[in-house]
Amino acid sequence: MRTSRTTLRRALLGFGVLLIASTSVQVSAVISHGMFDRLGPLGVSGLRFAIAAVLAAAVIRPRLAGRTRAEWLALLAYGTSIAAMNVCFHVALEFVPLGVAITVEFLGPFLLAALGVRRLRLVVFPLLGLGGVALIARPTPDVNPIGLIAAGVAGVSLASYTLLAERIGRTTPADRPRSNPLHDLTIAVVVAAVLTAPFGVAALPSVETGDLAPLGVAAVLGVLIAFGCDMLAVRLTSARTVAVLFSFDPALAAIIGMLLLGQLLDPLTIAGIVLVCVAGAATIHLASSVQRPAADG
Repeated sequence: MRTSRTTLRRALLGFGVLLIASTSVQVSAVISHGMFDRLGPLGVSGLRFAIAAVLAAAVIRPRLAGRTRAEWLALLAYGTSIAAMNVCFHVALEFVPLGVAITVEFLGPFLLAALGVRRLRLVVFPLLGLGGVALIARPTPDVNPIGLIAAGVAGVSLASYTLLAERIGRTTPADRPRSNPLHDLTIAVVVAAVLTAPFGVAALPSVETGDLAPLGVAAVLGVLIAFGCDMLAVRLTSARTVAVLFSFDPALAAIIGMLLLGQLLDPLTIAGIVLVCVAGAATIHLASSVQRPAADG
């Protein structure tokens, strides 16, 4: 009984932490969106990563010495996926509503899970998801194909980010304690900052004094708190549970987009988002459940 209560407590705490992460990402996106006209989505991404990297490096002071070549390659790939995910997501926000961008981005881990479905009867959920995508991507004044493509690339990067987050832990040699995940995250953020530095430098002449606070808040919320909470949620629950909970991001994004950006979605788009949420949660849960017995054996 005590074990069950502890598990439930950790699951609820993990859900709360992930809710903070999701809200942080989307509020950060709203703040960033307000600077796109002058700094551009690429410029905002570069400046945001630069601030986050400086803050994280100063506070965390990550361990650099003694890492293997495999660890460095994994961290470089991890940082690259984070950079691509954020840059493409910001580009998408310039062309489509927040709820639509988050939904299309979620298709990355959704389709990754769908590839693990081996039973014919479970294929119905990916098909439902595709139906939802069709409703979202249909031609409307609020949906630009460029935004959908950018969000799709962000989704591929999100799937890569998910896989690499697990891989990093496996690259640590068996005779050495596992690396501190905050150290790994800090190095990855620095990599992302270096990759996006040209965008930030190009935007510097347009930066005004009033932009510094919003950029700082966006960096803390959208990078440090969001990714830090993701890691904590995985430790409290499991990667599978976190992946299922990610499926509710599109609904939260639609609500935040409506409340903070005034982005009202039509009924068919809302129906598409709901279909993707339900199909994604079911696919990830069932694919993991089917694979677990084989893994345990």
